[in-house]
Amino acid sequence: MIRMTMAVIFCVVSVYSFIGIFTLFRVLVRFKQYDELERKAIIETLAMSMVIILVVNFGQLILSFITPYDWAPFIFSGSSLALIGNTPLHFDSFFFDCSILGISYMVRRHHFGLIKVKNILIPIIIILIFILMPLMLH
Repeated sequence: MIRMTMAVIFCVVSVYSFIGIFTLFRVLVRFKQYDELERKAIIETLAMSMVIILVVNFGQLILSFITPYDWAPFIFSGSSLALIGNTPLHFDSFFFDCSILGISYMVRRHHFGLIKVKNILIPIIIILIFILMPLMLH
């Protein structure tokens, strides 16, 4: 049950990481075309993402000082090209940063009324169904 819960959490974060990557590229290309409200949402997204990433990394730093030497951080750069590594179980730092960016951007756009909740949830649910379908059928 715990493994299934972790798999679902990893899938949700991985979906947001891909959304974050494509959102980042779209924002970089079209930044000059956005109106003032959308630009404010982008700037606040970048600031909020940076704070969250710094807090998570600082928390891992503190945990590395407190815990024994065999503790491995949850988020770090892996040697494989996988989004989620198995030895030890970790989430790649680049994709984690992109997922934080994607989540922050969706939250800020919803806060300013630029996107509705159903427009946030429907693509995630559709992608999760396609990701989890093989796991459920297996």
